[in-house]
Amino acid sequence: MLLTNDWLADNHVDAFAFFLLEQSRLMAEKFHPYLYISPLYRVSINNILILFFTLVFPYRTKLLQVYKSYSMDYQIFINHINPVSIQESKLIVLPIIHEKHWVLLVGKLKEKVWKMYDSLPNPEHKNICHTVVSSNSYFKLYPDYYVYIHNINFYNVLFVQIKYLHEDTTGCFSSDITKWNVQAVRGIPTQSNNYDCGIFVCKYMEKAVRRKKPDWNALKDWQKHMPKFRAEFAFFLFLQTKK
Repeated sequence: MLLTNDWLADNHVDAFAFFLLEQSRLMAEKFHPYLYISPLYRVSINNILILFFTLVFPYRTKLLQVYKSYSMDYQIFINHINPVSIQESKLIVLPIIHEKHWVLLVGKLKEKVWKMYDSLPNPEHKNICHTVVSSNSYFKLYPDYYVYIHNINFYNVLFVQIKYLHEDTTGCFSSDITKWNVQAVRGIPTQSNNYDCGIFVCKYMEKAVRRKKPDWNALKDWQKHMPKFRAEFAFFLFLQTKK
């Protein structure tokens, strides 16, 4: 899968993220202190809720039971988020996948801003991004069911994830993270196909957590090197299974 033109799965991105966390512990001087949140956080519940509001009533009761069974499981992905860990960190790193497209959301705790890395940038998405997060009233006006029924834009998912993180970590952050501005990172390498977004997100993640500021202009040819990146990624995962 990794050596072919296919999308990365959640476990692939998690494996790479855990490798980075391990490296950051061994070489702390080269990495920003950061907190990682798995893309599995809230994903199961999101998918169930989408089905819940599109299925006819007789099926909803059963689906609601499944929803409740998942309602506690997602907490394991944020157990490490607490006032102390946030105080000791500089970044929050959250890869997000929706309909087979990966993006990376990085929260800068000191600046109180979200940075969004998208390998398929779309001007229309950026305009909507600015409009939606310009006011926290968006979340008050549109309950969850409205968001899911009218989820016509990928970036709504980002804002719902931020809202969930805010609700699930009450008292941990010194400010309301739903009010942080969301900025699309410009000038980064982008993909020229529809299947390499997962690799791009892993590469973005690696650059974001390192102290050395990346020279994006010198990295514009990532797409050309994608076969090499995929081979390196596959070899890395193979080594991880041998530990």
